[in-house]
Amino acid sequence: MAGLEAVRTGSAELVRMASGLALAHDGASAEQILRAAILRHFQGRIALVSSFGAESAVLLALVAEVDRATPVVFIDTGKLFGETLRYRDALVARLGLTDVRSIEPDAGAAAKADPDGALWLHDPDACCALRKVAPLDRALAGFDAWITGRKRFQASSRAGLQAFESDGRHIKVNPLADWTPGDVARFIRERGLPAHPLVSDGYLSIGCMPCTSRVADGEDPRAGRWRGRGKIECGIHLAPAARRAPEREEETVMTLFRGGAFVRDVWMRLADDAQVPSDGAILLSHGRWSEEAENLRARVGPVAVEIDGGAPLDAILPHLAHFDMIAVRFPKFSDGRGYSTIRLLRDRHGFRGEIRATGDILLDQIPFLRRVGATAFEIAHEPTRAALARGHLPEV
Repeated sequence: MAGLEAVRTGSAELVRMASGLALAHDGASAEQILRAAILRHFQGRIALVSSFGAESAVLLALVAEVDRATPVVFIDTGKLFGETLRYRDALVARLGLTDVRSIEPDAGAAAKADPDGALWLHDPDACCALRKVAPLDRALAGFDAWITGRKRFQASSRAGLQAFESDGRHIKVNPLADWTPGDVARFIRERGLPAHPLVSDGYLSIGCMPCTSRVADGEDPRAGRWRGRGKIECGIHLAPAARRAPEREEETVMTLFRGGAFVRDVWMRLADDAQVPSDGAILLSHGRWSEEAENLRARVGPVAVEIDGGAPLDAILPHLAHFDMIAVRFPKFSDGRGYSTIRLLRDRHGFRGEIRATGDILLDQIPFLRRVGATAFEIAHEPTRAALARGHLPEV
């Protein structure tokens, strides 16, 4: 089953279709996967989505070798590095791509949601939804499938990536899923492909300028994206249901304070007896992680754990690379051990994901929590929430 008729049969059928394709092409090379997807399974109904980032030249070159007329969707968020735009133009000319479509955010929606252009600063999830997710949804409306350059080595949340998967609306093709950094470097060298000009300056994963930073030796290649915010995906690789905003803002009382504002919480807090979803961002107790670590490491989607302030860290230290966020619980009338826990995670053990303070967090604690390395706060105390909503935050 292939083509538009199959894709419109529903998300359950899409999952079965993706599983069947993954099984049928198990062990196939990237070139073989692309030829099958572009020329057979989804001929005329597939697009490549490219950021023209650090490793984009590899997939663009492979697709050009199969069919240079394959549509290439490029999301110009309005916040990109100038180097990325110039690199895009150079690669398009070099590879002879004939159908590159630069898609921009809806001007009216941007003027309403981000009039001063600073939405990224206080709500990066909303900024990505406005500038990347919504434009891509429009651009892919006429396609059955799309091709991505994601690889398993890029982040722990991508460790279980398959060559074919479903996003609930389309089939996603990931021909480079099993490529290693060595494979990427070798292909670029053998083809003589130009590097993104920012790579030599330490940018190993390149997105929008305000939310991209250099990566230190030994860090995850995507550690420089949204650094310190506990965010590892822009949202285009989350299932539509997982990134859908409430229809009306007033229907949701937001309790997560991050970046100086209340934001929607994308993390799903699971009880110890709740079923683990196949994707999406999940927050678990450390006890459950300890019991199910092997299975949880294999799932697709970010994983976070919650620990008590002052609890020994020995049990979680070997697993830090698997966590995208750690929540530290503060009991009422805390004696301060939670502050030490956060500082140890940040300074001694080098954890770079989001650290969230949960539990009984009061207004005057937040500046001190920030100083020791916390980047987000769950606010259950209503007077504290009201004060933060009014913009009142004491200084240290």
